Amino acid sequence: MSIHAPPGMGTVYRAVLATLAEHGPHRPPLAEVARRAATNRQYLYRNWPDFQVLIREACEAELDRLLYVASDTGARLPPSCRVPAQIVRAARLLREHPVTHATARTSPDLLLTALARPATALHTRALYWVQARLYEWRPGTDHSTTARALFTVAAPFALVPPPSDDPSDRERLNARLSTTLHACLGLTPACSDCSDEAERSSHNPRSIS
Repeated sequence: MSIHAPPGMGTVYRAVLATLAEHGPHRPPLAEVARRAATNRQYLYRNWPDFQVLIREACEAELDRLLYVASDTGARLPPSCRVPAQIVRAARLLREHPVTHATARTSPDLLLTALARPATALHTRALYWVQARLYEWRPGTDHSTTARALFTVAAPFALVPPPSDDPSDRERLNARLSTTLHACLGLTPACSDCSDEAERSSHNPRSIS
């Protein structure tokens, strides 16, 4: 009888995300998660008796990963433009993520709730990330109010997928958000440097399977 090592946590999380991307967030089949993770349901039940806890952990880990990617805009941007560029990239990665598309397709009410009542652990993580980016720009200042304003502005751009995959739609959304974020921060309109940088991410948020 062959013995297989149990899957790592990252493998299980990726299996959850791939299942959510195919079926949406309402009642994703546990059996499919187990199949994608090359394990069985008993293993998942032992480690996550509450399936919703597993889904939350996988989504929180994926959000952390996307925000980490979005933080890296390179050193070429002027410091004042770095925060808008990071938020624009984060919004793009989130709205183009397969799980966001599946949620919009199968459970649009959840996205509306996320916009109207931003009080989940995912919202808290994202808001803290915005505050951290502002603190990197201007240390020693209380950015809580500004961070909440930027978060409110960016949320619709992050949670509402565009109507098509047309690259021009992506460019327009990025440009609108970038200009608005610059205005919120009292900066001059988005320069060509940060507009180009926001569009130049080589990361593909769809590769989660």
